[in-house]
Amino acid sequence: MAERTVSEILEALARIETNVKTIAKNSADHESRLRALEQKSGKRMESLTLAVLSAVAVGVVGYFTGKLF
Repeated sequence: MAERTVSEILEALARIETNVKTIAKNSADHESRLRALEQKSGKRMESLTLAVLSAVAVGVVGYFTGKLF
């Protein structure tokens, strides 16, 4: 009976180990996806800021060019 209990415990530990490995693998995948999503909004904000600054710079240059001629 003791051998059977030890055998059952070893089988349960093997299943637990497999589950832990699977969870660790999925966790790494989810982390990389989250990082990509977090960076995406930052890139959009940078693009928007660049577009606004470029429009202001072009407007200022255009205004002064118009005053010269």
